[in-house]
Amino acid sequence: MCGALAIALLLAASGCRVDPEIRVTGLDLVGRGESADEYSLQLEVFNPTENPLVLDIWQYEVTTDVGSWSNRWVASRTLPARVVTKDSLPVVIHHGAAPSSASAWQVHGTLRYLLPGQLAETLFDLGVSRPSVDFAASGNSTPVGPEATAVEAR
Repeated sequence: MCGALAIALLLAASGCRVDPEIRVTGLDLVGRGESADEYSLQLEVFNPTENPLVLDIWQYEVTTDVGSWSNRWVASRTLPARVVTKDSLPVVIHHGAAPSSASAWQVHGTLRYLLPGQLAETLFDLGVSRPSVDFAASGNSTPVGPEATAVEAR
């Protein structure tokens, strides 16, 4: 009986789920270094629901013609209802001794978030329900503003 109740609660908590929408708008070069360049992955995130969503963890991998970068980034913020926000995620591409900026790139990743409500929060904390949404894009990188020195050790 307890197992059936737990399954019913889980289905009720996740059955009406509407994921946030993620649009990757670019990968911008923000700094150059001797062995690595620093980029900013630009995103727009839309919450289509009537309730705020708590964003938890970004997990993403960027692959370029020069190298790749894989990262987990704590989002740790609330996305208001029916709002589009602009976000950026750090990317550091190591290019070795021969400086060469990335031009073509691809990204794929996942955003984990919490559904609204006490039950959904409890299930998230217990590890039973960890809603997430995937995203992917590709394009060409562009420099942003005056070039700065990249942070070499991240």
